[in-house]
Amino acid sequence: MHYHQQAVLIRHDLFGLTNTPFIHPPVKPWLDDHRKKLLHDLNAFLQNRGFAAIAGKCGTGKTAIAKYLVDQLHQPSHQIVYVPLYHLSENDLLRLICTRFNIESLYGRSKMIGAIQQRIHEIQPVNPVIIFDEMQNASVKSMDLIRMLANDHFDPTNTLSCLLIGTSEFFDKLRLAINESLQQRITYFQILEEIDENQTKDYIRYCLTDAGAEHTIFDPPALKLIHDLSAGILRIINKIAAAAMVQATNKQSSNVTLEHVHAIKDQVKLPTWKGK
Repeated sequence: MHYHQQAVLIRHDLFGLTNTPFIHPPVKPWLDDHRKKLLHDLNAFLQNRGFAAIAGKCGTGKTAIAKYLVDQLHQPSHQIVYVPLYHLSENDLLRLICTRFNIESLYGRSKMIGAIQQRIHEIQPVNPVIIFDEMQNASVKSMDLIRMLANDHFDPTNTLSCLLIGTSEFFDKLRLAINESLQQRITYFQILEEIDENQTKDYIRYCLTDAGAEHTIFDPPALKLIHDLSAGILRIINKIAAAAMVQATNKQSSNVTLEHVHAIKDQVKLPTWKGK
């Protein structure tokens, strides 16, 4: 059974819920002290503009943090442009940015760069906030194009904010000498870490409360095993917790026990081959 099919099998009446936890994100994301500080720092960064970079393992909530950040911004003062880098060519990357800025189709890399730079100047004092996600997929040429967006007319002031998000491989790329020009432009670096066992418990409770739960649903041993299996990665916590609630539903239990988590752990984790 696939994970996305399991969501409908979590009985709201059994657990006292108003919506399905772990499948749908909370209205307001869970924020520990580290994530609160990250948001505070990013808001300060946006005031000064320039380049900021965030890295972390897949599933630690980097994109969710960025979404929450922009949702809190005063929109008339900012123009948000979201650009996911799914192995785009350099020309495709520029065309996508042009589309996001409502720039009509142009041919030629230099014309597209010039048009983007011109649009950035035209909308001032509005702050263009460009979020480049999945930066670990960016080629060296793409990373240089991103740098060039802010390199216009010998102007030393920052005319836009670029938030660069990726896995640890992104930071490995930045350390290469060939990417030093972009690295030097970045004024804020941050790593989004996995969460510890107590934070895992807090996160699960937060998601359940957001879904309408008014009582404890997960037994303490079940919470510990979920943390151990997930290694503190939010996306995996969601997957295991949801599957455990499905198992509890099937057993007509209003509590998720250690046995429920044990029963599904091999279904939601990539198995290893036995023998050969």
